[in-house]
Amino acid sequence: MDAPEKAPMVCWYDPAVLARSAVLVTIANLFGRNSDTRLIEALASQPQNDFNYARAADASGEFWLDFVADLGDGWNSTFAIASGVAQPQLTVASASGEMLTTRGGQVLVFGGDEVYPYPSKEAYATRTEAPYATAFEGAGRHPDVFAVPGNHDWYDSLVAFSRLFCRPERGFAGCRGQQTRSYFALQLPGKWWLLAIDLQLGADLDEPQVAYFQDVAKRIEPDAHVILCVPDPQWIYEKSYPGHATYEDETLVYFEQRILKRPIAMFLTGDLHFYKRHERADGVQKVVAGGGGAFLHPTHAPRTETVSGGFRQRACYPDEDTSERLTWRNFLFPFLNPSYMWIPAVMYCLSAWLASASLTAADTRNLPTAFHAAISGAIRDPFNGLWLLSFIAAFVFFTDTHVRWFRVLGGISHALSHLVGAFALGWVALLITTRWWGLGFGDIPQMLVSGLITFCGGALVGSLVLGIYLFLSLRIFGRHANEAFSSLHIEDYKQWLRLKIAPDGELTLHALAIDRVPRAWRREKKGEREVCVPRDARATPPRLLEKLVMRPRAGGGYAVSGIDQAGRSYRRD
Repeated sequence: MDAPEKAPMVCWYDPAVLARSAVLVTIANLFGRNSDTRLIEALASQPQNDFNYARAADASGEFWLDFVADLGDGWNSTFAIASGVAQPQLTVASASGEMLTTRGGQVLVFGGDEVYPYPSKEAYATRTEAPYATAFEGAGRHPDVFAVPGNHDWYDSLVAFSRLFCRPERGFAGCRGQQTRSYFALQLPGKWWLLAIDLQLGADLDEPQVAYFQDVAKRIEPDAHVILCVPDPQWIYEKSYPGHATYEDETLVYFEQRILKRPIAMFLTGDLHFYKRHERADGVQKVVAGGGGAFLHPTHAPRTETVSGGFRQRACYPDEDTSERLTWRNFLFPFLNPSYMWIPAVMYCLSAWLASASLTAADTRNLPTAFHAAISGAIRDPFNGLWLLSFIAAFVFFTDTHVRWFRVLGGISHALSHLVGAFALGWVALLITTRWWGLGFGDIPQMLVSGLITFCGGALVGSLVLGIYLFLSLRIFGRHANEAFSSLHIEDYKQWLRLKIAPDGELTLHALAIDRVPRAWRREKKGEREVCVPRDARATPPRLLEKLVMRPRAGGGYAVSGIDQAGRSYRRD
């Protein structure tokens, strides 16, 4: 049977995607903070209590829950994860070869950024719901679904997100949905609770949300254990942007100490598209699991062996050496992002055009003379000078850093690299058209051919310069992690979490990974159901990345044990 229609990975450097993303981000930042639709949503929707799964354990007394974050990018990666989540039973191998059997969760929690590049009814339907509907239908299993929004879900003020996830009568991909707001509380067996808060657009808690969780907190048992889902890992962001996450950190402290009035056992989030787990001496965990289908983020920058609050890194996927090797792919930037080449082509052509407008035939005798004339023209001609200033300002604004002088220095250096490239191409085009082909300087044929050479050369050179800049920025300075890796469209190294609560209240976290997702699929009949199966011999099956067991201690905190990424068993009481 034919393979299903699949959405490709988002090309983040496509001019149309860049333009629309810039508009949506600007609108969200300018107006979103003053038009918080959570307030309207909370007042207009029907009341929402906590959702009780305390007695939802299966026949063995166990309760299973899946957590997936950062999905809805390309079909291959999103459907690969969806297929694993949908399986009623999944047996995986650890690094040592030990086999473990996991079961599909009665509940599926999406941890943020449920679609890329921006939310719309069509994008959610194609990139998010279609892969999961296909997977669940093929497996014959439909868990309850809950979702917390990420920053990409917020770009339209949660309009599309609310339509999909906050209308219980509609459901998601054939699964039951129950939430009516962008935040929720799940009461789980073994005196565990999962709370998901919405901190987007200003990292604040709106009043209805505060009231909701204050009411929930009254029903949480004194000796209960809380898993808190948050939209982003501020404990990692503060490594790159000191002070950037201060307000959100204060909000989380307020939530823990003033609203819940109890310690949190595990912080759970996505937003960064990799897996990292940090652990404190008392067994409290901070887990980033954003491998649900979006492009990969680097794990080597910034270095996070320790983060604030006494947390130490215990797991990282992919490993930092692999992450560093992948950075070299930025030298293939023009070939990985062909649609972007229109941007430098136009920029280089305009820059060379403006520079050549100030030249005379006498100025073209040699390179120093031409360069001096171009600089003089930029100073004398206001329009030419304004173009140069705008050109440099754009790259200063693009530079990723929290240090002002570094932003200015890095941006100017990057801009000058492009300007030098544009001038060099213009000079080469001049030599080719006048000295090699004998066209008259300033004649229309000479200018048209010279412009075409500069346009085509600028497409390649400008893209390559950007790729080199991103490589150097990330490899040497640890900056531009998002920009450098979004350009690579890496579908692989995906993962999700499968949590198990035992009858005695012991919590087990299984981090499951897919090193290489299938690139091709086909539909087959399996009984009365139609399933979508991979047809890629190089694809790898899901495997156990690590296993963590948390056992509450009588005196507070948690004893932890499990299987690490090397397949070794460990125990820390």
